[in-house]
Amino acid sequence: MKYLILLAIGLSLCTELSAQQEQVISPSNGSVASLEKNILFYANRRFKVTQSGSGQLPLNLLFDGNMDAVYTSNGISPTNPYVLLIEDLPDRHTQRGGWIGWSSRYYEPKKFKLEVFDQWNNNWVTIADVANNPNAYYIVRVPSLSVGKIRFTVYETSQGENLMGLSEFFFIHPEATTAYDNLLVNYSPNGNVGIGTINPTEQLSVKGKIRAHEIKVETSNWPDYVFKADYKLPSLTETEQFIKQHGHLREVPNASEVEADGVSLGEMNKILLKKIEELTLQVIELNKKVDRQEERIKLK
Repeated sequence: MKYLILLAIGLSLCTELSAQQEQVISPSNGSVASLEKNILFYANRRFKVTQSGSGQLPLNLLFDGNMDAVYTSNGISPTNPYVLLIEDLPDRHTQRGGWIGWSSRYYEPKKFKLEVFDQWNNNWVTIADVANNPNAYYIVRVPSLSVGKIRFTVYETSQGENLMGLSEFFFIHPEATTAYDNLLVNYSPNGNVGIGTINPTEQLSVKGKIRAHEIKVETSNWPDYVFKADYKLPSLTETEQFIKQHGHLREVPNASEVEADGVSLGEMNKILLKKIEELTLQVIELNKKVDRQEERIKLK
């Protein structure tokens, strides 16, 4: 009886350990896991991404994590295959594991090749060479190396005219990115750009309202130069003439520009402060004129 109890405990532990094994679910329109460590979110903004051969896809939609399918407008020629090339990836080794693949809704790649460039050994490595893919998604584990480039070559699709559709092209690399990298913004106190932060040259677009306790905008060339002796202060007459001619203050964007492009908070605050400082100096000068005029009146 004791041996039966021990056997039951052993089987229970084996079952529990088996259930806890790590696994990666291929991201697709039908799955709900695994994209959170995708290093290729907005790859078209962060890395060098090019397309060649027959067919083109809108890159901004191919890397947005939305899983909406995009399609080529013409069929792919097997003699001039479609090639997606992603370069300048960070030098981070896939020792713990990395996975590359794609998802589609319809017209998925059927015959294709996936290659990665090993930065450490300076050579291309084929990680998948598929002749008859039956699924609307594909994922393959990357061997232990540092991926500097990814090349995806498509020769044939499941559609008769070789039209191709893709929902997302991804590179899941848990040790090279934070969760939802470039979708969530991590503040770097020292100002450095690192993994998990948005490059200062890029934009974070929000469709809707932003609510915060405080917003700090960093800017340079703060307009205290208005108070320096060599600054040429425009006269009120010059300001009046400019307003009559243009319908707005000098350096301040007009209404049509703001409606079309919005305003930069940092730049707009600089402009407004400059106008306040100019106005302050003009008021001070006017006050001096009034004082002098009052003195003349008293002397009469």
